[in-house]
Amino acid sequence: MNTSLKAFLMSQPPGSELDREQVEILLAEAWPSLRGSRAGGMQAHKIRGRTEDLSWNPPLLSFEIERHGGTVNGSTRAEMQRWCVDVAAHTAEIVSTRKRQLHAMAKRVNAKAPAALIAEAILNDHEHEMLKRYPDGRVKVLISALFPHGDDFKQTVAGRRKRFRSALEALIKEQGWAEVGINTYQRRTQGS
Repeated sequence: MNTSLKAFLMSQPPGSELDREQVEILLAEAWPSLRGSRAGGMQAHKIRGRTEDLSWNPPLLSFEIERHGGTVNGSTRAEMQRWCVDVAAHTAEIVSTRKRQLHAMAKRVNAKAPAALIAEAILNDHEHEMLKRYPDGRVKVLISALFPHGDDFKQTVAGRRKRFRSALEALIKEQGWAEVGINTYQRRTQGS
């Protein structure tokens, strides 16, 4: 372990207000040598400028850090990891995690209501702006018009589309319709 971190912290009174920037520099230098420091994908370069709620209670330094892995995949929440570094034992471990809301969540949508409208149009052979009908009897649901994809809420849109398809299929399957392609359905013929 880098003795600079340990020496600096041991010179501080328990519970004292720590110089966050100084601690982050020393912690980043010491990070690779701490057993357990790679847990949760944590790396030394992710420390500087990101620690919160530093607490010194010898020999334990604890802090929180915001991790952004989920936001890369469209989540509106970041994971907050609480770490505990034992400078005497030369260890680092995640002691708890929680979620932090970074951006407003998308409004909730009941996928069953639009599924019922689309099912009614399919079953009654009605025209609908969300449907494309083919001469051979196939019907394609224009799902991207129903649930548009934006840069935000990717997981939410994907979930809505999945719930919509499940609800629609449950409604039309009992009337002899089956999926024959992506978002495309056709009435089964006798014997198939």
